[in-house]
Amino acid sequence: MEKTNSLCYLQYTFKEKCITNSKSALEMFEFCQKHLKGIGSTYLKDEEIIQHHNSKLLDRFENCNNYWYTRSFHYFFPVSQSNLKCFITSQATEYEINFTSKAVQITLHIKDSIACVYDGQWWLAEMNVISDINENVLVTFYHPIRPSTAFKKKQEDQTWLPINNFLRKLSALELYWKDT
Repeated sequence: MEKTNSLCYLQYTFKEKCITNSKSALEMFEFCQKHLKGIGSTYLKDEEIIQHHNSKLLDRFENCNNYWYTRSFHYFFPVSQSNLKCFITSQATEYEINFTSKAVQITLHIKDSIACVYDGQWWLAEMNVISDINENVLVTFYHPIRPSTAFKKKQEDQTWLPINNFLRKLSALELYWKDT
């Protein structure tokens, strides 16, 4: 359509050329309807496109489950020091208010034992690699040896966890294990 429009552009007077140079999509649509015979075109207003996308996105977000370690909310607006308005999209009008507690600074080191949340469950883990850039840590989980209070590390059970998933750093007195 642009090539045909360019050819038509060369054939018309200066006044008609000014219309094709204008930035109005509606004027361009009317020009094409008038001068380009045999080519069907449809004009959609910006509001119609936005409304269509919003309805499709709303349907998509209401009927899907989020993946592990993805957020349910993607736009956050602080209301106070301890409350956030949480929206599912940046253009959403409905929101939930979530309470946030004040963060406590924890100094983390390699080989520290921690209590953390993974997949909605509490776990004991050991820190292997700390990534300050991504604000996450590679951890190895401890698993119960038998029905007892003893735990053992499993090297094959490692994953990256966001730092905000840590509940507590454990001292050596709180955690006993045998590396065998």
